[in-house]
Amino acid sequence: MNKDETISCHLTLKGVKGEDNLTHYSTLCAALKDARKMTGRNIETGAKDSDNLKDLGNWLGAMGYITILDQIGKCYIPQDKLPLEKTKSAIIKALNYFSNLTDLEIDVLYALRNAFFHDFSLINKDNPKNIHQFKVDNHPTNPIVVLPKNNWDGDINSIIEENATYVNLQKLGDLVEDIYKRLLGLSKIHVLNIELDGQENEIARRYLVVTG
Repeated sequence: MNKDETISCHLTLKGVKGEDNLTHYSTLCAALKDARKMTGRNIETGAKDSDNLKDLGNWLGAMGYITILDQIGKCYIPQDKLPLEKTKSAIIKALNYFSNLTDLEIDVLYALRNAFFHDFSLINKDNPKNIHQFKVDNHPTNPIVVLPKNNWDGDINSIIEENATYVNLQKLGDLVEDIYKRLLGLSKIHVLNIELDGQENEIARRYLVVTG
């Protein structure tokens, strides 16, 4: 497959039939479907199920969406963006390249990722510059991130409402769904570049699986 064919296969939910008569699926789309299922969304469209709104705050579902950001940040960059340094986290790259979040908001979501993935908690103390104790929910109208009135100092005994960093997990899912749609749009007009060193060959070998 050439570059455009590989990107299309990577982003197509139903997979793509190849010349080998095998259907090629991507792990990105598998993760997207799983995240949608865990958060009560329509598996094929990402639309919210009005009978299942409580699941929009599911932590494992949020972790699925965060994992998708990780893969996107490794793989893609819009043609009109300058690349960030290679040492930057892939999640930070994805949010810089494909969202309108501020640097502070991006750092918060990266810190939440660490809290969830390292020990399934609401505390992040991995980096002295990015310490947070989190409050999360699935509120229908609150913003995705609300910074605390006073920064938490990292002392477990000093945790109070005023130094909690708020993240709306429903809006986190919405954000990743919007980024996925943006990727589809950019790929259709051929202005989505691959950032992996191995280009389309690395996407195919690293993120595509086949079934007969």
